[in-house]
Amino acid sequence: MMHRLDISNLRLEYGFRRILWDVSLHCETGKVVGLLGRNGSGKTCLMKAVYGELKLQEQYVGIDGRVLLTRERSPEDMRYLPQHHFIPPGLPVKRVFNDFGVDFDRFAVDFPEFGKTYQRRIQTFSSGERRIIEVYVVLASVSTFCILDEPFSFLMPLHVQKIKEIICREKVTKGIMITDHYFEDVIDISDELFILQGGKTWRVQERADLELLEYIKDTDGIQNRRTDAE
Repeated sequence: MMHRLDISNLRLEYGFRRILWDVSLHCETGKVVGLLGRNGSGKTCLMKAVYGELKLQEQYVGIDGRVLLTRERSPEDMRYLPQHHFIPPGLPVKRVFNDFGVDFDRFAVDFPEFGKTYQRRIQTFSSGERRIIEVYVVLASVSTFCILDEPFSFLMPLHVQKIKEIICREKVTKGIMITDHYFEDVIDISDELFILQGGKTWRVQERADLELLEYIKDTDGIQNRRTDAE
């Protein structure tokens, strides 16, 4: 059964500064929705609002037409991966996987280097290792939607590729929203792509749209101009 997360009329202002202004987008199960934007554009604010951690001046967030009020989120509806480490460092890995209802043995198949870490405490891992655990338990838990804020932070390329594979695997039964400054990886796995700029979301149809919205430079155009000058 397909489920749909609808987000519309999101508005957030600090003083005279508009962070979000009439933002609208949606996410369906079976799809990955990528969100790009410059530093300070409001991507994290948007995701916190969707999850219910941030109350806005105006907002609509609903699943299948059911309105989700501020902070009214169940793990079965939605899981959220924040930018920062969120698992208490003193917890053992066993407790983390049990709390999220995630199979550690399957995790060890995906990441064999963690095979003997079941009893270790989170504080004994590096930042990259902690991030792998955090991303995995959010993605692999039973939930209709997952919101991922900077899931590739601290990860080396081999692990980024593995996480991308897991995202594609998990989207079969989930809707996934993702933002990350590793924009090429976001583009690679996204079924739909938006960019947040000037407080609004813009649908990205092709790479040229990112150039028009000045998110990336028109490197081909620069090269052509150099060639013409020569």
